Parts: sequence; C-alpha cells; structure tokens
Amino acid sequence: MPRQLLIALSTVFSVRGGIPRFNQMLCRAIDELAAELDLGGTVICQDDTDEDYRAAGRPWKRLRFVAAGGQAGLIRRSLAAAAKERPDLMLVGLLGMAPLGALCLPFVRGGFGFVAHGTEVWSEPRVSRRVAGRRAGFAFAVSRHTARSLERTVGLPAAAIRLLPNALDPGFLGGADAASGERRPELLTVARLWAGETMKGIDHSLRAFARLGPRHPRALFRVVGQGTDKPRLQRLAAELSLGDRVFFEEDLTDQELMSRYRDCSVFVLPSGQEGFGIVFLEAMRFAKPCIGGDAGGTPDVIVDGETGFLVPFGDLPALERALDRLLSDGPLRERMGRAGRRRLEREFTFERYRERVRRHLGELLAFD
Repeated sequence: MPRQLLIALSTVFSVRGGIPRFNQMLCRAIDELAAELDLGGTVICQDDTDEDYRAAGRPWKRLRFVAAGGQAGLIRRSLAAAAKERPDLMLVGLLGMAPLGALCLPFVRGGFGFVAHGTEVWSEPRVSRRVAGRRAGFAFAVSRHTARSLERTVGLPAAAIRLLPNALDPGFLGGADAASGERRPELLTVARLWAGETMKGIDHSLRAFARLGPRHPRALFRVVGQGTDKPRLQRLAAELSLGDRVFFEEDLTDQELMSRYRDCSVFVLPSGQEGFGIVFLEAMRFAKPCIGGDAGGTPDVIVDGETGFLVPFGDLPALERALDRLLSDGPLRERMGRAGRRRLEREFTFERYRERVRRHLGELLAFD
C-alpha cells in the first residue's frame, strides 16, 4: 500500500507571491515523484477553492486537492483526514501552522514537519508556535540563514532541518533571452510594496539612483509591484525629481513581466528581509546581474563579485557604488549575467529542486 502524505497549506493557486509559488513547486515535485516513491497524498488548502484548482488546470495526478474554506475548515478537515487516513507524514506550510501539525500528531505515524520561508521564523514571539515547532520531526528551510534562525528561535535541532532552496518556476523559461536593439540603461525592481515590510530597500535604491543622475543621465528605473507602500515610494521619486525616469507598474501578465526582465540592464533589490528571493532567479534566467542585500537568504542566491553584488542593508554609498559600477561597465554586466545564468542552471532549476525533495522524502519515509 502506498505511503500517505497529508499536506496542509495556506494557499497554492489563489494568491501570487513567493510562498504560493514555493507551494506550487513543492506539490508538483511530490506529485511527479509519487509513482517512484510509492506515495499517495492529500493537500488541504486553507484559502484556495475548487475553482482555483480547476483554473490551474487540475495539475496533480496523484495528489488529491481539498478546499478547506478558511482557517476553521483547515483545522477541521486536517484533523478528520489525519484520523481517517493515518498518514505516514504530515507537512504544514508555515511555522504558524505548526500547532495544527501538533494537533494531528497522534494520528500521524512518522510525525509532522513544516516549511520555514524566512522572516516568519527569524524572530517568532508567539510561545505557542515555538512550542509546537519543537514537536516537529523535521523542517524544510529555504536558506542557510533561515535554518540557523530555526535553531535559535524555535530550538529545533540542526539534524532535523533540511535545506530546500526555492527554484525557478518552469513556466518562466519561455520568451526570448535578450533584448532586441539598443536601449537606454534600465534598473529593475520586482517586489511587494507593502508598508509593513520596512526593509525591502526600494527607497534606498531610489535615493542611490537619484545620486547617480549626473553620471548616468539616460538611465531609467522600473519598479514592478503593488501594495500600500507604493504611494510613499511614488512621492519619494517625485521629491527626488525622478518623475520622468522612474516608472511604477503592477498587475503585469507573466509575458509582460518576462519582458521587463529581458529588457533591463541590472536587477536591484537591496533588501534586509528576503528569506530567499525568487525574483533574483527570475532575473538570472535572463542573464541579468543582480544587486541584493547582504542579509537573510540573498547570499545563498547571489555570489558577491561573481553574479552581482551584495551590499549591507541601508548602506547607501555601497549601493551607489555597486549601481555605478554595473551601469558603467557593459562587459561586466554581461559577464556577471552569464555567471548568474550558469548558477541558476546548476543549482536552482525545478529538476534540481525535485531531486532535493526526492532525497528528503526518501529519508523521512525510511521507517518501519
């Protein structure tokens, strides 16, 4: 009889963002590995509906999709499924869902685990989540920094933590590789623009870009994203007299977004709060050099001096120097961009991700 997995997630299809994309990749990998590993499983989604699953093309062949209908439904359906199916393993999508895993633990043969994405585990003040997290038998961490944070904030032993870095969505491989014709130099940022996320560093990028105006008067800056912080950033751009050189966009289609990556010269997100940074992978797919913050999971993606530059969060002179160097040196941009593309193909493809999932699940399911 196939080993059974019970997977409880917040959302997979109904919201765009890093965690839903990770969940899509995780479920796709498990579904593709199901025959090889002799697995069956149920995925219970808190916020997704049956229509969301149908709109995604019913992508899973071996995993069963269940729409929970909200948080209360997720708890109720997860408990019912655990009691009925007695799964071999349970995986919940966030540390914040660890209490649900602990609640279902009496019915799960091999224990439960959770995924650690970034800031939600770097400093977790809620005792209930830390206590529940310590009852987990394993955790998947998307970066080394997050893995170390789990040891410190939750108290999970290092032996229980398995690295599972993000990967580029295979659907992002379409489109031409290079921009056509001569274009003005252009910086690109793609990010959520939420007022509560105070360490994205987009305001620092705008200030550094303004200071570079005399040296790079033809350069443009495009910011793609939406959220409550967008009006403040637009006002800042106006105060810096950047109104005709900075463009804010949102609600782009996948093809439009790919064209922004293709046409830019440098991708910049000097954040101090990235758990990983899938946007860096998207830029690397188009062989673009990246500037990121020397914090969180970003150093797992960008190799400083090889595929781009890492700058300390809030260090405006360092950010200005990195931007100036890349905008001034076309051959350097090309060299770093090619190195980034090679790194992506070596470490962060879906095939590489699926192999990591296969290895981790094989180890976790190797019990009597």
